[in-house]
Amino acid sequence: MMSLNVTDSAIHLFTGGFAVKSGFNGEKMTSSPQKPRNRVDFSGIRGSGDAIRSLRELAAMSPEPSIRVYNNLLSDIAKKELYSVAFHVFDEMRQLGIETDWYTMNIVINCCCLLKRVDVGFSVLGVFIKNGYVPNGTTFNTLLKGLFLAGEIGEAELLFKKILSFKLCEINDVMILTVVNGLSKAGKPLTARDLLLALDEAGYEPNVRAYNTVIDGLSKRGMVDDSLLLLSHMVEKGVSPSVVTCNALIDGYCTRGEMARAIELFDTMAKTGIKHDIFTYSSLIKGYCKKGSLDEAWRFFDEIPRVGLKHSTVSYSTMMQGLIREGRFADGWKLYKDMEAQKLHPNLHTYNILLDGLCRSNQFDEALEFLRVVEEEKGANPNVVTYGVLINGLCKCGRLDEARRLFDRLPSKGLSPNTAIYNMMLDSLYQQRRRGEARRLMEEMERSGCRPDGVTYNIVVWNLMKRNEVQEAIPFLEEMYRRGFEAHPANMSVLLHELRGEEVKDENLQEIIKKVCAIIDK
Repeated sequence: MMSLNVTDSAIHLFTGGFAVKSGFNGEKMTSSPQKPRNRVDFSGIRGSGDAIRSLRELAAMSPEPSIRVYNNLLSDIAKKELYSVAFHVFDEMRQLGIETDWYTMNIVINCCCLLKRVDVGFSVLGVFIKNGYVPNGTTFNTLLKGLFLAGEIGEAELLFKKILSFKLCEINDVMILTVVNGLSKAGKPLTARDLLLALDEAGYEPNVRAYNTVIDGLSKRGMVDDSLLLLSHMVEKGVSPSVVTCNALIDGYCTRGEMARAIELFDTMAKTGIKHDIFTYSSLIKGYCKKGSLDEAWRFFDEIPRVGLKHSTVSYSTMMQGLIREGRFADGWKLYKDMEAQKLHPNLHTYNILLDGLCRSNQFDEALEFLRVVEEEKGANPNVVTYGVLINGLCKCGRLDEARRLFDRLPSKGLSPNTAIYNMMLDSLYQQRRRGEARRLMEEMERSGCRPDGVTYNIVVWNLMKRNEVQEAIPFLEEMYRRGFEAHPANMSVLLHELRGEEVKDENLQEIIKKVCAIIDK
């Protein structure tokens, strides 16, 4: 977690103190902001060497270019996502005595934040403040985004409260959206809602985008009733709902399987003049597919072109997944071919759905060939989900050696197996009585930093119990409870059966058995 010392110091400087200590010097800083206008071609920059060479060429010019040109250089480097290079150039600018302005400051702070080095961003801010700069809303908004990006949610909340308390800058719609979006995506939509209501009460009047963001965050976590209350408040405040608002609610209903309420809102949209879009239809298709109501899903899928909308990769992929999960792989594959004929580009999620379908229909050779096509002909980069689908399918049908070969390919693809993939492999190894390999794999799992979960331990315990190897299972049970996981009741029943009538002297084991009995009694 980032220390708040740097944050507090920068804020303290701005409000009258001088608490920041930094290695930066503030020489040659101008208080006149110079936005980049004069363009010099920096398109050839590919790395640090090119960037520093361009900088020194500019510095050697006579007359020396204005700060606008230097800002252009930094901006172009940042647009190429060479954030550390941009910071290096900024450092070189200071060493060469080149003046900087607040536009420079915002570019550099943004690069620090995108590198997830918000602490350095605050240090840069502190130096600029010491030299007379007044950070604006853009500066603070950039820092807020950086904190959310780095997962420093509490620090982002605290900074925003300081901005409000000390009136450090104008609170505009962009900043409000940044904060509520960051909180919602961090799994704190209720906090985002409370903040939105507090801002509204304080007279800041959040706009429809801010409300939509929070309503979407609540709905995605199944809190549709809370979303409706916020919608009611929003309307009372004179903010009209948009198609995005309605889509968020419909998607929330569909996720919860409440299709009647989703359709009621769908019909209300038409009556109130809010036009449905492709996202509205995709949500309904997803909802009906999830319930297994493929006829209803097809009805909305077919309706899309009839109401003047164009299908998307999402609408096709959603319908495809619904068909495949209901065992209709041939229909799903046909839809994929139709999608290509419509000049829609499948994405990796689409390919993963098809690979899953091939595995579900026991077409493993075809699945492996399709993986090759996806990589070599379609130009897609399979991810850990892609490989997980295939490894799971191969493990389930007993083709463990092929699954292991795919598993071993992951590092060469720049991928790391996740806990779910390790669990698939472990279960198959135990099922095929390859216990030594399973133990080595579990050791490898720990070494790689992928921690076993409750499923991992239950797999090991269950497979040992099945072979009456109770004593071998007990250390795993002890470790399992030590890490806060619970054993599956089926495992516990076997354990109690095996230990019945035996005198159990081990105190740790006695404690485990008490917990086991409590679980089974439930």
